Amino acid sequence: MATFEDVLAAAAPVTRTVPLCLAGDLQAEWEDLERQRRELATRPADSLAGGGGELREIAERMNALREQMQAKTVVFRIQGLPKRRWSDLIAKHAPREQDKAEGLDYNADTFPVAALAACCVDPELSEEQAARLVDDILTNGQWALLWRAILEANNRAVDIPKSVSV
Repeated sequence: MATFEDVLAAAAPVTRTVPLCLAGDLQAEWEDLERQRRELATRPADSLAGGGGELREIAERMNALREQMQAKTVVFRIQGLPKRRWSDLIAKHAPREQDKAEGLDYNADTFPVAALAACCVDPELSEEQAARLVDDILTNGQWALLWRAILEANNRAVDIPKSVSV
């Protein structure tokens, strides 16, 4: 039979990781190269404009670009808070009437940023830094990924993964 000490020894907060490439300009370059690659790939192989050498050059440029994008990717490590700390954080950012009307139990303007600062363990962020990240750097799509990870880390149980087949 497990003791409480055994339970404590096995416990770890729910953690999610969110890799975000923060160099959006490189995404445009990638899309341009991908478009060129698809165009060349549709040309008949036996034509003079088959583009075998061009395809190789584009593939090499894409691989180099992929490495640049990976270098500019930050993996945000989000950890769920203990139940009481999460509910205290929500209470600290009480909903306004408009939030309640939308079915939220928190202030939609202040709570998500505070939750990011509280839950992001790598990189560590102050609330001011979290606000700057959300307001000045991330796109809506990137923020949605981070916010989803925060909600999942605090509101979902840990699921045992299925077996992986090779």
